[in-house]
Amino acid sequence: MTQARSRVDLYAAIRRDARSGMSNRALQRKHGVGFRTVTAALESAWAEGEKATAQTRLTD
Repeated sequence: MTQARSRVDLYAAIRRDARSGMSNRALQRKHGVGFRTVTAALESAWAEGEKATAQTRLTD
């Protein structure tokens, strides 16, 4: 029986493994999730940077 992980921990683990060079399919198998979850995890890594950039543009 595996422990339930929070979405934040799961997404962080997926991003960490992706940075190490794992393919999307390998990420799906390792973490037991579908392609939409892997895609969401990888896209969420960029969302924080874009929010900061958008706010910077508004204040200029």
